[in-house]
Amino acid sequence: MAAYFHQDWWDEYDGSWEAGVADFARRVPERVPGLIEEIDTLLASAPSEDKVEQVLDDLGNYRDPGDSPTAHLDWLKAIRDSLTQG
Repeated sequence: MAAYFHQDWWDEYDGSWEAGVADFARRVPERVPGLIEEIDTLLASAPSEDKVEQVLDDLGNYRDPGDSPTAHLDWLKAIRDSLTQG
């Protein structure tokens, strides 16, 4: 998270989290399967929104996915989907 969704991620990726995920997949494709597995493991543990937000914050995430009650969970699912389709 800290490497791609750091404090200046908005400027680096023109506000597109999808561009950040695509950049990760392009730069370190060998790490994509591991990230997908980590996301799946976290989601399979049925975490609360607050828990996922805390995990992402602990990893250095500066992207705010919004005010939806499931914003962080939804964003993780979207990242996983983006990586599995890409």
